[in-house]
This record gives sequence, structure tokens and C-alpha cells, in this order.
Amino acid sequence: MEDYDEGIAFLGNWGRFQQMIFFLLCATAVPNGFNSLSIVFLGDSPAHHCLIPEGLNITEEWRKASIPTQVVNGETEYSRCRRYRLDLISNFSALGLSPSKDVNLSQVPLEGCSDGWTYSKEIYQSTIVTEVSTPH
Repeated sequence: MEDYDEGIAFLGNWGRFQQMIFFLLCATAVPNGFNSLSIVFLGDSPAHHCLIPEGLNITEEWRKASIPTQVVNGETEYSRCRRYRLDLISNFSALGLSPSKDVNLSQVPLEGCSDGWTYSKEIYQSTIVTEVSTPH
């Protein structure tokens, strides 16, 4: 250890200048930490399901039934990436059929979310995912 101390003796002791530089460098760590951790909150993917277009002429009962449900961790929730085919749902609604009585929804084919997604605003009003509209 003596060799090390002798080797850096020309730098001087731990003085006022070294303390000032040390604390200024430490002070920059806080805002950089905020910036580095912001993606945890800004990049979160909130709960979502397929968008059912507002202009689609279906009853409210069919609008609620147009997204299949699934059980995840003991809770029933809407499927995130699938919906029943909207052309068939629209026809069933126009005929006055009821999703719970007249139509067996398990027999209706599914399709992807071609119109986008609806996001929950329960936790976040907006995130990168909701702005770009590409959930994972």
C-alpha cells in the first residue's frame, strides 16, 4: 500500500477541491437515475383488449359480448388479442339475436385486433404503448 500512496502523492490530499468535485459528480447521479428508471413507468403495457369500432351498428349487449373472456390467475378478463368476427356479430345483432340465449359464442370464429386496442386508464393515462398502440 505504501507504493500506491507514494505513486499518487503528487495528486495532493483530500482537500476542498476534491470534495467539491466529488459532490458535484454525485449530484448528477440523481437526475440521471430518474431518466434511466423512467422507462419502467413510461413503457408499461396497461390492461387492454381489442377495440370495437364506435361506428359498428350493434347493440350494447353484443358490444360487451364481442370480446371473449378467459380466466387468468383465477380472475376472468377480456382476451387481449382476439375478438369474435365483427361481421358475424353485426349480423347477429341486426337479426335481434341475444349472445347469451340465441347464439353459442364458442362456435363463432375469432379474429385478431385489426382495428387496434382499448387500454385501461385505471393506472396510467398514457404510456409509450398506448401512444404507439402496439401492446406486447
